[in-house]
Amino acid sequence: MIERDFREKVCEKLRISTEGVERFRVFTPFMFEDGDHLSIVLKKENGTWILSDEGHTYMHLTYDLDEKDLQQGTRQKIITNALSVFNVQEREGELILPIEDDSYGDAFFRFVQALLKIGNL
Repeated sequence: MIERDFREKVCEKLRISTEGVERFRVFTPFMFEDGDHLSIVLKKENGTWILSDEGHTYMHLTYDLDEKDLQQGTRQKIITNALSVFNVQEREGELILPIEDDSYGDAFFRFVQALLKIGNL
């Protein structure tokens, strides 16, 4: 059901792979400008399903930028705006989006959009 909802809302070319109890890796065709794929995990935390990049997006940015450059100026404004617009939270470098009202597809769409906006700075 969740995989079908993800496909209907975002893209047919994705798959979900089990990585443990209530933990799934979501593989998509979406990439950063350098060709690296987005890293997305669907997992249950404290009774709530969340989407997470597990810190991959910020780590990817720091290949070319100093971490402090992400916390100031235009880049910081773009990141803050993307998080706000797509309702994504930042938790010590990890980007997460709790899934509310079983709206898996809508949440996944917003999460992918936020990762692409931030990851392609």
